[in-house]
Amino acid sequence: MLKLKYCLIVLVASVSALLAGCSVPGSPNTPVIDESVTISGTVSVPTVTNPGLLAAVGLINNPDAFARFVASSTLKVNGRAVEFSLNDSTRAFRAEKIAPAAAYELELRCGAFSLVAFAPHSGRQMTLTNGLSLRSTADWYLRAAFAGSQNFSTSQFTDYQIASPLVDTLVTSLQAELNKAGLASAAWRLTASNSASALVANRNLTEVMQRSGRVFSYNGNYAATVFYSRLNSSGVPVMAVQAAVTMTCTTSDDDVSGSFSIEPIAVKPIDDFPITSAPSKTSFAFTGKLNGSYLSFTRKAPNDGSPLANKDLDSWFIFPVSDGIAVQAGNLDKAYYTGIQTRAGEFILRKK
Repeated sequence: MLKLKYCLIVLVASVSALLAGCSVPGSPNTPVIDESVTISGTVSVPTVTNPGLLAAVGLINNPDAFARFVASSTLKVNGRAVEFSLNDSTRAFRAEKIAPAAAYELELRCGAFSLVAFAPHSGRQMTLTNGLSLRSTADWYLRAAFAGSQNFSTSQFTDYQIASPLVDTLVTSLQAELNKAGLASAAWRLTASNSASALVANRNLTEVMQRSGRVFSYNGNYAATVFYSRLNSSGVPVMAVQAAVTMTCTTSDDDVSGSFSIEPIAVKPIDDFPITSAPSKTSFAFTGKLNGSYLSFTRKAPNDGSPLANKDLDSWFIFPVSDGIAVQAGNLDKAYYTGIQTRAGEFILRKK
């Protein structure tokens, strides 16, 4: 009997020791899957004339100056400071253990000067095409300017590339600013932002960006709660309208047929304009054309004998973003301004 008890004790101890080296769901030994991202690239520091803007480099910007840049620089990824390595010989940088995200915004800062870059998630090992450079910085400012004008975030354009001629133009402009001896840090950032905004102003999406990847299919049903603007008789936006929207789409080659239902659920005055009447539900069918991944059509008033009969009411341009399809609508009715007007970042529909 004693021998049997002894054997049982040895067996239990052996099993316990074996289990201690294994992971059991819910146990403290459950392995953690490392999904972190490594981002690498090359740092290209432009010539900076003003030593107050980039004291570590100043007028020289030679290998010794770059070494000082290395010693005093910091890196943020999506707003959070991260550890990184930067080789003062090859100028290659590497940041590891980055939390996965849909896109990454990097800022390498030294003193009052910074280089920034945008990169969509492309895997656990990522290399920045333009590194951290004046070109990557120009690209980021153009993305931010266009996204901000339509109330998007830059991460919603992960499938888009900024048009190279715009980047070229902004790089030239930014380098001209950096050549100014008396440029202050605040003035540099403001100038970069204003220059990018001026370049994208009054340009549509296709003039600013090109979409990469497969052509988007619009077939299906979409819905969301969105916002659009209602105009007064002078064409001034006076009311923000929150609405429940549904959309259906059927495509055949480059032809698209579908319908919209836009039902207001709340209104808010813009700039204290009085609300004289609430908008009513709008429903209409449409036929449109595809140009690659972009859908466009014009809505006309019904042929009902009214002053607007069969007149153009609004233009519609629809394009895919990372979290759905964005709808850019613009009023075409210059007599009564009854057309719908949107900022595309506030009118995003998602597939049901």
